[in-house]
Amino acid sequence: MVGTDDVVHVWHRAGNPMPEQRLGLYAKALTADHPVGAYHALDDDQEDRAILALYRVDRPRATFADLHQAPPLALSSYYQMLHDLAREGLGPLELR
Repeated sequence: MVGTDDVVHVWHRAGNPMPEQRLGLYAKALTADHPVGAYHALDDDQEDRAILALYRVDRPRATFADLHQAPPLALSSYYQMLHDLAREGLGPLELR
């Protein structure tokens, strides 16, 4: 498993301009329910849960319905964060 500090470093290496403290919030949110380890393809449900974990950093009360009603552009940064992990061979694993 990969820790939150490692996730933050991956995002910084990928060029994410957010401060480390902010990226740390995203990393903690993602790893709270999804340990991060070796990349594997996510099914739609797994991807939705991972995106929702990231989305809730900005919108703590968000639900799956909110996520599905959000415009794709509003979610693009969250998808990019998952993509940046995947480029490094990492990704969220099954829910604990």
